[in-house]
Amino acid sequence: MKYNSLINQIVIVRLQNEAMQLLQKSKLVFGEIEIFPKEIEVYYYKEGEFMDNSVHRNELQKNNSNHFYIHRKGKSKYDAYKGGNYPGIDFVVSDDDNMYYSYLIRSAVVNGKLVVGPHKVLLAIKAACNFSFEEIESKMVEQVPIDNPNVALFSRRVNLGKRVFEDYKNCSLRAVLCDDCFKGSKYPYKEEMIRNYISKEKMPQEHAINFAKDFLGYIPSFVKTSI
Repeated sequence: MKYNSLINQIVIVRLQNEAMQLLQKSKLVFGEIEIFPKEIEVYYYKEGEFMDNSVHRNELQKNNSNHFYIHRKGKSKYDAYKGGNYPGIDFVVSDDDNMYYSYLIRSAVVNGKLVVGPHKVLLAIKAACNFSFEEIESKMVEQVPIDNPNVALFSRRVNLGKRVFEDYKNCSLRAVLCDDCFKGSKYPYKEEMIRNYISKEKMPQEHAINFAKDFLGYIPSFVKTSI
């Protein structure tokens, strides 16, 4: 799968910045539930601009901003929900019929408790509100401003499957807040995210050593040899 790398890189940077804004500047309020996203994946599809075939393209992912979308087997809002441990929950940000755009919430603090894993996040939200999946999708989610000073780290997304085009599979569209929750978590690709951030920021080795030690609990080999 080949695509216009310049256009897509511009889109990727915009999507990263918007994901970072959500993590650093917002909490989600759903009835009496407070949700602080900590780890999200961006799913964006727009014909002719960014045709990422990992996006479900369910109709609930477009022109449906400030709602949740719970993963289904097809593209219709009437299709059955995925079964077993497969369903996750997305926060939809698309306000346009021409684009599918949502954030899979991989990890979040739900009513004060850190929940890690997309299916576990869905179950935690469902247990906290005691609504059916249909009721959860039908109700508005409020995006409330906060100020979180912690940086956001990026990596490729997790478990996209063999059918996803390689170019999109490798996009750094997974954003994770680098805070105290990060330190003790079992988030995937932690070392990769730290490496990406240190490289992007061009950290001096001493700073990189302290940063990695603080957030990973150890000093990776790539830091030790980056003289």
